[in-house]
Amino acid sequence: MSSFRPRFVGVIEGFYGRPWVSDQRNRAARWFAGLGFNTYIYAPKSQTYLRSRWREPFPDYEIAKLQEMAEAYKSAGLQWGIGLSPLGVNQGFSQADRQALHAKLQAIRELKPDIIAVLFDDMSHSTADTAPRQLDCLAVVAQALPGVYCMVCPTYYSSDPVLEEVFGSVPTGYVEHYQDNLSPDTGVFWTGPQVCSERVTDADIQAAKRQWGEGLVLWDNYPVNDGRLRSQHLYLKPLTGRSVNSELRGHLCNPMNQLHLSLPGLLGLSELYELAPKSQSSELVRQVLGADLSTWLSAEADRFQQTRLDDLSFLVMDSMRQELQKFPGQGAAECLEWLDGQYRFDPACLTE
Repeated sequence: MSSFRPRFVGVIEGFYGRPWVSDQRNRAARWFAGLGFNTYIYAPKSQTYLRSRWREPFPDYEIAKLQEMAEAYKSAGLQWGIGLSPLGVNQGFSQADRQALHAKLQAIRELKPDIIAVLFDDMSHSTADTAPRQLDCLAVVAQALPGVYCMVCPTYYSSDPVLEEVFGSVPTGYVEHYQDNLSPDTGVFWTGPQVCSERVTDADIQAAKRQWGEGLVLWDNYPVNDGRLRSQHLYLKPLTGRSVNSELRGHLCNPMNQLHLSLPGLLGLSELYELAPKSQSSELVRQVLGADLSTWLSAEADRFQQTRLDDLSFLVMDSMRQELQKFPGQGAAECLEWLDGQYRFDPACLTE
């Protein structure tokens, strides 16, 4: 353990697929505060007005939802952030795009966020102009939101070769342009040596700092389970395998589509930095899930983490359903829905 605590520690809701229910998300602000977290960033891939439809104004109902969320998290004592993914910027950043961005940023400014995260992850069509274009876009955001802390996720946010396999080769000079032109005050997201890293060592962090600078923010893809392979599992064990010896500027976990079932995994982030007394944080998770369900989930955690949903036998699934129906609350409901295939990966979610 280390006495060091990042400036930003908590949750980034940044997954694909089925989003959290608004009132449950807002209620979770108190849970996250109880775990000792100080930061929450709203950036689900399903929020089209922050992604594929970013050029369009927020509808009134979206503004109302965002205002209510911001109030819930700030009242709980957390820094509240919002993630903007300007899809298409890799291909061009026209004057019309700039005008649309200014209009969207004006709406975001009215929400008074503490953090703005500009997310260029999972964008294709990178060219030699991509890094300058992204940083130009980032500069527009920073200028429009003075006093709001800026974070950025580059397109190539890890050395994991899967990124180049999916989104094409890193353009020549991409990282170097970031190194030469990015403000040292800006946080830079990095997911570790892999997109979903099993371990993040001190050496990994030091190497990433040499690449991206002192503003390194670990976007920790645990316990997230939104992809084709990971959606076949529930990750119910507390986060482990992370170094606390390097001074990250931030450490934010990307949770599962199942809000309540994410709490045991997020408990590990709290324990990593000793953010709250262990007995207090563990008891909070037991209270939210229910003591009996918590005990059952702990006993079944290995099976959920190691065995694919499609490989569970009919008898095992039937037995699990019978057990889960005994437990009240949303945690049991989420687990039952997962067993029934309601959280299966849908490739269509990648188009937004």
